[in-house]
Amino acid sequence: MKRKMLRKVLVSVLAIAMAASIMPSVKLDATVKAKLNKSKVTLAAGAKKTIKVTGKNIKKVTWKSSKKSIVTVKKKGAKSAVLTGVAEGKTIVKATVKFKKGKKVLTCKVTVTGAAADSNTPSGNNGTNQGNNGGTNNIPNNQTTDNANPTPVPDPTPEPTPAGPTPVPELDEDNLAVANYPTIFSDVPDTDFIRVGGNYYMVSTTMNMCPGAPIMKSTDLVHWKIVNYVYDTLFDDAKNNLDNQNVYRNGQWAAAIRYDEETGLYYVCFNSNGYGFFVFTTDDIENGQWKKHFIRDSFHDPGLLIDDGNIYVFYGGGPNNCQQIELDDEAEAVKKVGNSRAVIQKGGQWGLWEGCHAYHIGDYYYVMIIASPNSGWFRSETCYRTKGLFEPGWNGQWEEQIIFQGSTYEYGTGIAQGGICDTIYGDWYGMLFQDHDAIGRIPSMLAVRWDLPGYEDWPMMGYYNNNGDFVTCTSTNAKVQQPLEIRLNNDETGSYIVDDDDFDYPEDFSYEDGDRLKLVWQWNHNPDHNNWSVTENPGFYRIKNGKTCNSVWYARNSLTQRTVGPKFTSETCMIPTSMKSGDYAGLVAVGSAYGMIGVRNDNGRLVIFQGSGDYDKAITVNATASEVSDDTPVYLKIEYVFNTGNTRADNANFFYSLDGESWTKLGNQLHMSFSTSTTFMGARTWLSNYATSSAGGYVDFDYYKCYEN
Repeated sequence: MKRKMLRKVLVSVLAIAMAASIMPSVKLDATVKAKLNKSKVTLAAGAKKTIKVTGKNIKKVTWKSSKKSIVTVKKKGAKSAVLTGVAEGKTIVKATVKFKKGKKVLTCKVTVTGAAADSNTPSGNNGTNQGNNGGTNNIPNNQTTDNANPTPVPDPTPEPTPAGPTPVPELDEDNLAVANYPTIFSDVPDTDFIRVGGNYYMVSTTMNMCPGAPIMKSTDLVHWKIVNYVYDTLFDDAKNNLDNQNVYRNGQWAAAIRYDEETGLYYVCFNSNGYGFFVFTTDDIENGQWKKHFIRDSFHDPGLLIDDGNIYVFYGGGPNNCQQIELDDEAEAVKKVGNSRAVIQKGGQWGLWEGCHAYHIGDYYYVMIIASPNSGWFRSETCYRTKGLFEPGWNGQWEEQIIFQGSTYEYGTGIAQGGICDTIYGDWYGMLFQDHDAIGRIPSMLAVRWDLPGYEDWPMMGYYNNNGDFVTCTSTNAKVQQPLEIRLNNDETGSYIVDDDDFDYPEDFSYEDGDRLKLVWQWNHNPDHNNWSVTENPGFYRIKNGKTCNSVWYARNSLTQRTVGPKFTSETCMIPTSMKSGDYAGLVAVGSAYGMIGVRNDNGRLVIFQGSGDYDKAITVNATASEVSDDTPVYLKIEYVFNTGNTRADNANFFYSLDGESWTKLGNQLHMSFSTSTTFMGARTWLSNYATSSAGGYVDFDYYKCYEN
């Protein structure tokens, strides 16, 4: 159906149901009392007033504005809230007071006088609470308008939630962002994203890497910048410290992210296989520290829903279960409220069925699932919806709809598993990821429509053809045919997920004091802070061998970055300052197997070498070259080629130089692939040093550079 070029006035008003606890309601104890200090409030647009609940035996207070377009509410302390006038009108603010037994709803009538200049500023995600550390644009821009078609303005069913004081930036129709396929040509799997005001925040899986659970920020849904990590380390044990054990394929998996505008808190939750379930919170997503909450229970591929002040986790691979939880800050614990219950049963036509994302939008609760037909592996995005999920008498009935099933013009594998989000202008988009062989699982943006005939109130995903018609993809033969013009102003500062580093950090740099390396860096497993430094030899990253191991897989303090397709080069200069016999150091290409170019100490002789090995196996030296002294700068380079289409040949080649200008290829080409039984990650470059005979040696890395060929 052709979409109208003029935006319709959004007239649907969200009817967000008051969600009851999973546990049966109980009568209030006669000893509990609570009341609001003000039953009526009048304030001007843009002005603020504080109201509070008084009483005894109060366990928790949650706040909600019936019309956020008129007044917004932000929790302040345990029992208070700040009201902010947005636009002229009248509304009701509700305070849900929870006692040890039962709850009570208090109301305050609010009148806002005067019209705020920015009263039409949209924000939020219609009841789901959805929502730039800058950097060098070191990943391919993936921006071209040559093949992109103008995208008509959508008229989605859900109405965006007004935001508050931030004005809506003017949309520049001549400088819109364009999402190619893939949108991010790098390993950024299991994505979930939100909008807060005009900013979008995304979390992804990095498993055993530390720091973990990267937070990425965007203003246009195309260019993403790493701005923070949720944690530094998860567990201090033998597995995470590579003490002859490891957590490859495990660690942090499939995180969900949400924002609760009533409390001002951001939430990230994820499961860690073999350990349990984490929920982290912060009130400053870009610069703040995250508060950890943990429970030994496992919630596979969790989706997080914050509804009427309650927190629910949807999880499982068939059936899908729902568990209400509470967070205990003092005990750093996740506590279960009531019992888990199965809410959605997997249909018989599906094999794989997991990776849920949960929303409350309009009249419906939605759970999005990645599924694959029993007839053969193909990533498919299915959606389930129901009304009154937490209401007494809910009958457990869900409707099912395939909302995307297909691939892209760039690659033939299906894309699925991800979330949806609205923009500040009322458009909707989805982000799903695709298996892309050695480079990993890479995300792409899709348009979302809620108003298609026959699919009303379903978040159907697709693209726009040459005529501007929206095209759905609901079969394995379907393909996205065009890049997607995103109706957001193009962020010309680019992306920041990989970067150069000259290791020129301040002399007083101290990790213990909170100083961090560039955010593009992660360590393989937990770092050993006693055995790395950027200050012992200023301008160099030093790795000291604190112990011996049998291969690079157990090398502590290996510093890693992603690779980027389709062609990518990693380069470094290493000084073999104090290597001991049996030491190996250099630049490593890591996928399901690995290849290394560097220097080894062969009974006192420092020799440039190239080698390779399978997962968890010692290196095989394929070729050797010059012998060097311990003060010789040795330049090392890996060139990656990640082919697309039908070629399916992903390779890495290895080079060395003694002057940084004239390069010599050495050893064997590494044929790279992706494997779920090894690292379960896309290709990465490591800076590594490890000892096979005796500890105590060290090397210095002068710089790291990465670029397109």
